[in-house]
Amino acid sequence: MKNSKHLILSLLFVLTSSCAYFETEEETQTVNPPAEAKTVPAPTPHNTHAQPAAHTPAHSSGHAAIHSTEPAQALQWLKNGNTRFKKSRFRNDGAAIKDVVRLTKGQAPHSIVLSCSDSRVPPEVIFDQKLGEIFTVRTAGQVIEPSAIASMEYAVEHLGTRNLVVMGHTNCGAVKAAFGTLDGTDAGSDNLNKLVHDIHPRIEKFKGAQPSAHFEKEGWANVQGIIQDISLRSKILGAKIKSGEIKIQPALYHLDTGIVEFK
Repeated sequence: MKNSKHLILSLLFVLTSSCAYFETEEETQTVNPPAEAKTVPAPTPHNTHAQPAAHTPAHSSGHAAIHSTEPAQALQWLKNGNTRFKKSRFRNDGAAIKDVVRLTKGQAPHSIVLSCSDSRVPPEVIFDQKLGEIFTVRTAGQVIEPSAIASMEYAVEHLGTRNLVVMGHTNCGAVKAAFGTLDGTDAGSDNLNKLVHDIHPRIEKFKGAQPSAHFEKEGWANVQGIIQDISLRSKILGAKIKSGEIKIQPALYHLDTGIVEFK
């Protein structure tokens, strides 16, 4: 009888250990990020903008040189993050109080993301990025008003960010409004008129035509036009794009799938 009790207890211990093992494995596979997607190390007292990369850009602003992430690496982190988002396998690091404290010493975001203000398109979520990792600029239709341009210039000049993503999205309300007012129709207010007028030249070729499915073609045209306008409207960004110091990447988020398409 005593031996039977010992046997039962032994079997229960084995079963419990096995269950715990598989639960741990499943949790690890679900939420832990790949090694390359983890947050950057804490900045050191000697360099408050530490980044895990070899390139050090030159700055004309008088600020100390900043170690920055190579654009190709930064873009890959964004792509990896979107893959995790699509699979609902989010990271569990990078957003704790210790990260809040770490970032009081400075920031060194690896990417700038210019995106629409649409509530369904938050870059930090769809790219699964955490505190201090991306510098986000958001306006309706990605309209690049002076404050938006200045924000991007700040990230490049003072934070050393070298990867710039301009991300539109399907069924964009601002693009739809611009498309619907190509004939000169009033958009509803002076401010809305200014917004759609900024978009009009980028989608002028679609005037009189039926819109594409999900306004995808119009969305891409707006993104490509914005990229051209950034170089024209900002001497700082235009020069650095031309020299290759920063890379600019067009992208479109698909509302129905969660996929970010890059071109």
